Amino acid sequence: MTRNVRFREGRMRIVLPGTWASIPLEDEETAVEHVRRLVRRQVGKADRLARARREATQEVVGNVRAAMAAGVHTYLMSLELLPGVPFPAVILALDEEWPAASAEALAAGDVAQALRDGYPTGEVEPQRNGPVARVVEMTQGKTGEGDTVLTMRLEYHIPYPDGSKLLLARVNVPGIPSAEPFATLFDEILDSVTFMDPDHDGQEAGPSDDARDGAARPGPSERAAS
Repeated sequence: MTRNVRFREGRMRIVLPGTWASIPLEDEETAVEHVRRLVRRQVGKADRLARARREATQEVVGNVRAAMAAGVHTYLMSLELLPGVPFPAVILALDEEWPAASAEALAAGDVAQALRDGYPTGEVEPQRNGPVARVVEMTQGKTGEGDTVLTMRLEYHIPYPDGSKLLLARVNVPGIPSAEPFATLFDEILDSVTFMDPDHDGQEAGPSDDARDGAARPGPSERAAS
């Protein structure tokens, strides 16, 4: 089971498997109230669960406030990948400028090289929108039973179709036994990002053929000169 979720005021779309919650970030009061309702629904309303509700609310609200302070415009929280299979992953999305190190490759029209120069610790792979840089960080921890578990943090740097900025998607996946198949799953999820064209009734604003091949679209000054 998957569903299409629109975000960034409907200007983007992503396909998510299972059940996810989208936390509204327009203002703090709305976000906090949404989190409280979500926690009551997920944890339950019984009096004996009051402490669990309070702790869960405080944790999520703290994360939401930190995300808003960092300029995050989209907060997606996984509840279940499949019915009865809890999966506490989070996807945060925000806009970012191209790194200064990418300037030379961008001027030459090479988006893939611009990503490699801008994110030297990442891997640059082709996706449906064109080249995307992915940076991976893995940390180890222990469960109460002494088993080793991993927390996987992924960053996807996805150029906008016009090449002006990047969409940065941060993924946090705690408590997993191994990187696979989760890394592949989130590669597929972020590959589903679609940029919508607000001037054409929500049609897909796909990259040009050159952008799909790794070449940047001409910037405003280049278009004016042509």
